[in-house]
Amino acid sequence: MNRLPAFRGRQHPTLVISAALEAVSMDKDSQDVHQVLNELKNKFQEMRKLISAMPGISVSPEQQQQQLQNLREQVRTKNELLQKYKSLCMFEIPKE
Repeated sequence: MNRLPAFRGRQHPTLVISAALEAVSMDKDSQDVHQVLNELKNKFQEMRKLISAMPGISVSPEQQQQQLQNLREQVRTKNELLQKYKSLCMFEIPKE
């Protein structure tokens, strides 16, 4: 009888680690324990790949702050231009 949970599909990482620890505490020499630990190792490798593929992961927090500041400045400038153009009344609103 297999008492160890299988790691099929996507599970919360805490559940995967908890199951692996439970398996190790149950029977340290069991083949099932080795299987569970290999699956846990594979999950960690999968997560590392996903994390390294995330957009912006290579950008430092300082660079992110600088980009955010630049974008906010662009929004402010564009809002000022919109207000300026609105005040010029260049656009006629059709009345129906």
